[in-house]
Amino acid sequence: MIRTFWTLQSKVEDSLKKHKLTLAQFDLLAMLLGLEDLNQQELAKKLAVTKGNMVGLVNRLSRRGFVKRVPSRTGRRANVIRLTATGRKLVTAVLPDHLRLVSSMMSPLGVDELQQLRGLLKHIE
Repeated sequence: MIRTFWTLQSKVEDSLKKHKLTLAQFDLLAMLLGLEDLNQQELAKKLAVTKGNMVGLVNRLSRRGFVKRVPSRTGRRANVIRLTATGRKLVTAVLPDHLRLVSSMMSPLGVDELQQLRGLLKHIE
């Protein structure tokens, strides 16, 4: 199971190299595409990374102009993380290739097998 995970992850990481993104950076950008107004702590929890790792991810993506910190509307002293126009353009360009790759990697499985796999993975989560 672990060997399969590493093989699949390696294929995804290789596909992201041409966009100069790590898997963690892509995960964050893709998550921000669908969610808004989350602070770094909330994003860290959703991506299952430490707060320290999240700070580094946001800093690197911010320096590249893909994300920005914006003061929270809730009045707390926290910032929320948002995609910039450049970040949105990048992730929307990368996402179709990523989805095709994931679909290709899962193509040996039939619909029933995919459902069974999802159920089994949820069971051991």
